[in-house]
Amino acid sequence: MKAVMILGLAAVIPLGAISPARSEGTPAKVFACSIDKKMVSVTSDGGQLIYHYGTAGHDEMTIVGVPSAGNIFQMTQRYAGMEYQLRFKNGEFSYIVYEGEGNARVGAAGTSGLVVMQGGRRISDKSCARFTQLAMPDDALHIPADTDAYSAM
Repeated sequence: MKAVMILGLAAVIPLGAISPARSEGTPAKVFACSIDKKMVSVTSDGGQLIYHYGTAGHDEMTIVGVPSAGNIFQMTQRYAGMEYQLRFKNGEFSYIVYEGEGNARVGAAGTSGLVVMQGGRRISDKSCARFTQLAMPDDALHIPADTDAYSAM
């Protein structure tokens, strides 16, 4: 009987409406992908978004995004489909994780990756090994909007 109830609920509640389960104190994944032999991810913990870059076992760089410090920005735009990005700033460098939805009508596949900029100059643009969604948290609205000069797309 319990199995029937669970299956019935799954049919009524869309999967996207369910937050990922996590234990207390464990950061929620917002974005995670592998690029070459490195991992790039963004986690949400205690209302903060945190950028991680390194190997699976070791962060080589971590940036805690603090809107009041001016080191995190978000952008949503439309091209072939919706595009979402988060930019973390560390000195003169910007690290932009992005997701661009595909659009079957125009033959555009989804894309995701990491763009690195020094000042306003793009110095690296790498795609994720597999398409990865950028799951913007509900409280992301407090993050300032970015300018087109820092668009990853």
